[in-house]
This record gives sequence, structure tokens and C-alpha cells, in this order.
Amino acid sequence: MTVPRPPLKPLDLALGELLSFATPLSGTEHVPTFDADGRVLAQDLISSLHVPPQDNSSMDGYAVRCADLTAPATALPVSQRIAAGASGAPLAPASVARIFTGAPVPLGADAIVMQEDCEVQADGAVRITSQPLPGQWIRRAGEDVARGAVVLNRGQRLDPAALGLAASIGLDQLPVLRCFLVAMG
Repeated sequence: MTVPRPPLKPLDLALGELLSFATPLSGTEHVPTFDADGRVLAQDLISSLHVPPQDNSSMDGYAVRCADLTAPATALPVSQRIAAGASGAPLAPASVARIFTGAPVPLGADAIVMQEDCEVQADGAVRITSQPLPGQWIRRAGEDVARGAVVLNRGQRLDPAALGLAASIGLDQLPVLRCFLVAMG
């Protein structure tokens, strides 16, 4: 003969009973950023830097000085090539700079023209087929995160997105609350 089992406790009741045995540990600890998944942030995180750190191109194309494009379909020589991670020289007058997504905008340039709006000529010059506006296709320094901004708040449970944000502002360690210690009596 089988003895009937009592019904299972509801989850909320069982969890409440278990947590009544938990003793919170006081204080904080610093853990590597990518080991902090699921932990609770012990203090606000404030960015000590701009993201992006400098004005950069949000498109592959050509960095230009809008004032140099005085007539429709102006063709200008290419004075330099700037890849992401490289630093360019100041933009030479009446020239363009070949630039790639993420590359710093050279001093003197005030717009990026998408490569689709340009035609490379036989002599290597580039004909700009659309009139750019100042600031076009430029991501400004600090546009994503400004230096001094609170990027994550104290008490926030950290997830992969928050950890990526912390890493993007250069943090390799995070202050988190100590975990709960469960001692069954």
C-alpha cells in the first residue's frame, strides 16, 4: 500500500522559507568584469572617458571640408587613407581623405561622404556626387558615453549587456555586493 505524499509547497513559500535561513554578508568585493554576471553592483559606475574617444566616421567613404565643395560634382584629390585604429594627418586644403568606419576624422574635415555618393576618377581624384552637410556621418566624441556620466547604477543586477558597457569604459574589475551565505539550521 502506497502512502500518499503531502502536496508540494508553492514555490514562493518554499523560497521564502529558504531565504529566512540566509544571512547577508556585509561589504563589497571587486571581481573581474566578466565574472560579475548576475552579481549586484555595489556603487554607481561613472565613466572616466568618452565613448567614442574622438570624432570618428560612421561610414566608409571620404572625409571632406564642406567649404571645398563649391560646385556640384566637385572632384578633389585624395590626400590620405585613414583606416580604423589609425590616426590621419590634418586634411590638406582642397582634398579628401579616404576613411573607413570607426577611423578618427582628420582635423579640418567637417563631414563624411559615403563611398556610394562618390566616383573615383581615372586620375585617382574623387568626384563627390552629393552635397554633404557639416557633421554628416560623424560620430562625435562622447556621443555614446560622456566622460563623467553614470553608466550603471548601484543596486543593478549585472547582465551581459551591462558587463559589455562596463568593459567599454575600461573597467576590468567591478565593485559588487558580497553574495548571500546560506546556513541551514
